[in-house]
Amino acid sequence: MRRWRKSTGAVVGAALFLVAAPGLATAAPCDENNPASPARTTQITLGASDFTDYARDDMRTFVATDSLGQVTARIIAQVPRGIVRSFSAMPVTNRYSWEYGEALHGIDVHVVLKHRDPAAQVRVSVRQVCAQYFRDSFLY
Repeated sequence: MRRWRKSTGAVVGAALFLVAAPGLATAAPCDENNPASPARTTQITLGASDFTDYARDDMRTFVATDSLGQVTARIIAQVPRGIVRSFSAMPVTNRYSWEYGEALHGIDVHVVLKHRDPAAQVRVSVRQVCAQYFRDSFLY
């Protein structure tokens, strides 16, 4: 009988604690506008399947992250060396499937090469504030 009273008291106390302080039970939402918010990092490799033009000097990919937070990106490696003319990575809302109500949040990675090279590969490190996951997409 005594054990039952102690366990009941503990359960009631825990329930009252959760009701009195609901913010402690759930995590605070991530603030995409605050660069000090939690961020995730990944590496992406762009290759032959990421060319978007017949000249084969424009590479592009969309990485779904479910976030529009600040993006920081840098080129880690490029084969052949010095092939990249320009590079950008920015948060976007992709609306290619707008008919079905999809509006994917993620990162648009765009690389322009100095000259045509079908065997070119570019490895990029990408960091985004409030990124939930990184899923390379077929949208480009």
